[in-house]
Amino acid sequence: MSVAKAIEDATQPGNRNLIRESWNMMAADRKNGVELMRLLFEMAPESKKEFTRLGDISPANIPYNRKLNGHGITLWYALMSFVDHLDSPNDLEDVCRKFAVNHVARNVLDDKFAWIKKPLEALLKNKCNCKQDVVNAWCKLIDVICAVLREG
Repeated sequence: MSVAKAIEDATQPGNRNLIRESWNMMAADRKNGVELMRLLFEMAPESKKEFTRLGDISPANIPYNRKLNGHGITLWYALMSFVDHLDSPNDLEDVCRKFAVNHVARNVLDDKFAWIKKPLEALLKNKCNCKQDVVNAWCKLIDVICAVLREG
């Protein structure tokens, strides 16, 4: 899927509203980013090899590992930035491209970044009892990032 098509899908009014409503329920607790990392390692164990430079990558250690904890919080702030730019497709693309630079440099491309979808789904369902339509809207937003990463 092209970046333009992914952005068009993610920024449809219905998707924007679903993403924002769920985000408003979760945004204040940046520990959700740490939980997202824990869920990633639990649900996509193959992702651990991408983080070995950050030390002990066991899911149980994430809250105690400063680097992994920090990565989770950074991911949470990145998601916040994506949500903040849903009204402007050009700005959303720019923010996603800036985010992608670090991931492309570490060879974390679309197939690897897509690992975040299932953990994000679990977090959405656990934290705010979100329905599948909300999860689908978020997956469309993740697809924007994946499309940018695919372009390299």
